[in-house]
Order: sequence, then C-alpha cells, then structure tokens
Amino acid sequence: MRHYTPTAAEEDMRLDQYLSLQKPDLTRSFIQKLIKEGHVFINHKKITKTGHKLRLKDQVTLNVPSVKEVGILAEDIPLDVIYEDEDIVVVNKAPGMVVHPTDHGAHVSGTLVNALMHYCNDLSGIGGEKRPGIVHRLDKDTSGLIITAKNDRAHHHVSKQIQERRVIKKYLTLLSGHLIPKKGSVEAPLIKSQAGGKRDIQVSGKAKAKYALTHYEVLDYVSDCSLVSVQIVTGRTHQIRVHFKAIGHPVCGDTMYGNPKINHELKALGLNRQFLHAAKLTFRLPKNNQRITLEAPLALDLQSVLEQLNQQ
Repeated sequence: MRHYTPTAAEEDMRLDQYLSLQKPDLTRSFIQKLIKEGHVFINHKKITKTGHKLRLKDQVTLNVPSVKEVGILAEDIPLDVIYEDEDIVVVNKAPGMVVHPTDHGAHVSGTLVNALMHYCNDLSGIGGEKRPGIVHRLDKDTSGLIITAKNDRAHHHVSKQIQERRVIKKYLTLLSGHLIPKKGSVEAPLIKSQAGGKRDIQVSGKAKAKYALTHYEVLDYVSDCSLVSVQIVTGRTHQIRVHFKAIGHPVCGDTMYGNPKINHELKALGLNRQFLHAAKLTFRLPKNNQRITLEAPLALDLQSVLEQLNQQ
C-alpha cells in the first residue's frame, strides 16, 4: 500500500489526476481502473469516483494489486516498430519505458509488455506471466532496439543465439573524459552487491562474480566527453555502465554509477538520463535462419545533447 497527503497546491485536484502525479509509472487509465474497483481509500473510506475532489490533509491510500492479481493488461501505447514478421517484433524502445511489469506494484502498467499485449494480442508465454515475449532486456532509461518473440519457437531460437553469444549488440554512449586508447576492451567479472543497503553491480574478483567482456571504439571526442560505440559480448546487468565506471570514464547522465558534477552540467543541456542507446542488433531470424542487421537512430534527446556540446 502507498499513503499520500495532498498539499495546499493539490487541494481540489481530481483524485485520478493526483494519483497520476504520485505514481508516474502507472497510466491514467490504469489508475482510474484501480479507483473504480475499490483500491483507493480516503480517510479510511473507499472512494470509487475518479473525479473525487481532494481536500487539504486528506489521507489517501492506494493499494496496487500485484501482477498475479490483475494479470497483464493490454494498453494502447505507441510503439516504434523497426521490424516485424510472423515470429518476432523488434522495437525501438523509448527512454523511460520499463520492459516488463514487476510483481511488487512498482510497474504493473505502461511497460513494453503492456504495449505489446495490445499490439500483438498474443505473445510467447515462455518468458513467464510477467514477461511474455521478452527475450532480453534494456534498462528503463536506456533507449533502443529490443527483440520480442510472438511464439515459443521464436523465443527459443533467439534466446539460444543470445546464450551462445552469437547476437551482436552495439550501443552508443557518451562517456566522461577523453577515453584512451581509442579502441580496446574491458574484461572484468561483475557481481551484485548490497553493501550499505545499496543495491548495485560491482567489478569483483570473487568466485561468484560472472565473466563480462565489453569492446569499445571511440567515434569522437565531444567537448570533455567521448562518444563511443560499444559491443557487449556478455549481457550482464548494468555491464556497460559498471565497466566504464571501473576504468574512470562513467556514462554521462548515469545517476547510479556516474560523475555527479558532470551529470549536473549536462542536465542543463537536457540530459535527464544515462546517455546509452541500443543502436544495432545482428542476429538470425527464426523463420529462415537468415542473418539480419537492424539499426535505430540515436534518440532525439541524446542527439540534442550532442549538438549542444559540439557548439561549445
């Protein structure tokens, strides 16, 4: 359950509008559904009217059911489809979009899966009830190409290629400082850490750490930063972000692993997320095993930051 108290500026606001501001990860239509189904209480009284006007100091309680309780809802969310056939859909994922719902109420709406359920009607069930069709992932704030499967055969076909490291994944990123040498690799095992109550990924020499390999090539030096093409051989969580932090050139805009000073400077140019874009995928199609390469242009927000840096 989530508990909220309206401020003076929020008095007389519609209940659905208010909750949309408090829970930006949920769509307005999903919040309206929750209200109508009795999942919202004000001062311990169930409220089912979406347009209910709030009063100052109201005690608002929102109970977001788990994915298992509500199922995955098909939502009419625009998708930038780069390629589609009878087996797969490859989407240029927008920044800020979570790939699949989570079962703890943080993301049960507005995800790529919600959008695909509406777009495709039916998806591969092999990924489980929370992530049907999902073959691999991208972080919420990473834009770019992601493959989804329409049937289990296609899911197996693409997953096997990923497991055998035959899918070529290339990213574009902007790193802090001038990376030297201009071409090289970072080979460093990664492990999940919860030190000090903070959950993140770290380079580690422990036996449980997982092998990780990243190749890179500097495309250009832009102001005090480096525009870099990156190919990940392994696909570990946060691999690019952690590897480049480890060699002293963190991803610009990265609030978890980045440089706060540089992030602050670039935020003034409109960089509100990590500068990381999944730009190119090469793999074999399930329908005929033909090799295909797909590309997605750099997201507009990242392109704008580059243009401004080039003018400095």
